[in-house]
Amino acid sequence: MRQSKITLRRSAFTMLEIILAMAILAATMVPVFYFMSKGASDTDFNVSRMYAISRASETLNAMLDNVPFQALRAGIPGFIRIDDLTSAEGYEKFNEAWAEKFITTVFPGSEKTAAGWPCQNIVNDPRGQHYKITLRVEDIPSLATSANLKPEMKMIGADYPDTAPADFAAFPAVEPTFSFLKNPAKLMSQAWHQIKYVPNPVSQMSDGTNFLFETELPKKVSENHENFYRDEGYEKYQANAFRFVNPTATRLSQRMAKSMVSYTNDENFKYCGLKRLIIEVQWNIEKAYLKNPDQPGTGQRRIHLMTIKADIDV
Repeated sequence: MRQSKITLRRSAFTMLEIILAMAILAATMVPVFYFMSKGASDTDFNVSRMYAISRASETLNAMLDNVPFQALRAGIPGFIRIDDLTSAEGYEKFNEAWAEKFITTVFPGSEKTAAGWPCQNIVNDPRGQHYKITLRVEDIPSLATSANLKPEMKMIGADYPDTAPADFAAFPAVEPTFSFLKNPAKLMSQAWHQIKYVPNPVSQMSDGTNFLFETELPKKVSENHENFYRDEGYEKYQANAFRFVNPTATRLSQRMAKSMVSYTNDENFKYCGLKRLIIEVQWNIEKAYLKNPDQPGTGQRRIHLMTIKADIDV
């Protein structure tokens, strides 16, 4: 009788196999955990960045819309000061109570100094991340070298608006200037212009070259009838008549365009119609320094927004 041979199958793993399997699993999971950790870190940074941009934008809009030009003073940080504007016309309602209320709303925690209310504070989001907000203010004044200049006038060319208007030459002083046209525009309402502005007697008719009405112009382009600058060398009807075909542009510096500010007599700063506003939001993403945005290191982050504030009261 033949005896059957029975083969026994091994049902357990050896220690070496277990260690090898764990090593393979660890090698495959390391990249997964890395990307999961990096994704969480990136998400956290993006949340902080969006919060910083939102606060910076809100602060800049508040400064542009609610703070009078002369009450905003240059510095790092900039200051709001009104105690030396008591004699300035139009600033009667901007007193200490207004300044304190505004600072409490926009820069809560800021305390008054001899220079005024500093535009700087620290805020935190719902996650506990702290942000330092600093508003830097720079005056953009008209230089003293432009004191004796007069507004420049330039005929922009008879081809306007089909071609670009002729430009001014380089301004002699390195400073901002304002160039504007005397409102040459295509006529939108012929009836309004005919009734409102008739430079010559109604009984006269155009001879095809000397136009009597804006509506007769080939390109339907005219200047505003309320312009206070006159074109030089225009003698078709009368010396001070408005030009139809070749309008004039005018360029002014800040010194030509505005009166001096009330808070200084400095020759280089008393004619200032523009201020540069730069807001910085700084924070630190390292867990140990979430409440210390000033702590330097690899975790410190910053964003900057910039705008220009003009003196619209001039």
